Amino acid sequence: MNDLDDLRTTLKQEAISMLGGLAPSDREALLIKCWMSHDARWFTVVAKECGVQTANRLNQLAAHEIGRVEAQRIVRTLRLAPVESVDDYLVAQEVFIGLLGPDLLDYRVVKTNDAAFQMNVQRCFAHENTARAGLEDYECGIFARVAGWLDALGLSYEMSPCLGKCLKAQGRECVYTFTLGKSGPST
Repeated sequence: MNDLDDLRTTLKQEAISMLGGLAPSDREALLIKCWMSHDARWFTVVAKECGVQTANRLNQLAAHEIGRVEAQRIVRTLRLAPVESVDDYLVAQEVFIGLLGPDLLDYRVVKTNDAAFQMNVQRCFAHENTARAGLEDYECGIFARVAGWLDALGLSYEMSPCLGKCLKAQGRECVYTFTLGKSGPST
C-alpha cells in the first residue's frame, strides 16, 4: 500500500454499528433467507447446466453431508446428550430445525411406537420454490438432510419411503416414517 489511509477500521466500525441495529431474531432470519436463496439458485444453475437428474443427485449428496456436519457442530456447541431413543432424537431434531430454519417447514411429528416416528410435512419451502421454478422432477433434499442428522448421531434407521421424487410434486402427502435400530440407513 502507499501513503493513503486504510479505510478498513472506519468502515468496519460503521458496519458493526449498522449490524448492531438488527435484532438477533432479524439477523438470524436474514441469514437463513440468504442461505436458502443460495441453495435454490445453486440447484437451479446445476439443473440448467448439467440436467435435473445430476442436480438432484448432487443436492441429495450435499444435503446429506451438510446434515452430518451441522448435527455434529450443533451437538458439540450445545453439549447435547447422546441420542439413545426416539424421544431423544426428536428433541435433537427439533433443536436442529429450530436453529436452521423453523419457518421453512410446517410439519407434524408423531411417535408411532418406541422405535419409530413419522413426519408429515404440510408446507415445504423446497417444494414451493421448485414448483415456482417449474422443476417438476425435483427429488427431496430435505429428508436427505434428516438422514445426515441421523447418521451424524450414530443412529441406524430405516426410512420409508426411500428418497426420490418430491412426494408433494407427485400430488401425494409428504409423509416419511423413520424406524430406529434397523441395520442401516435406507436412503
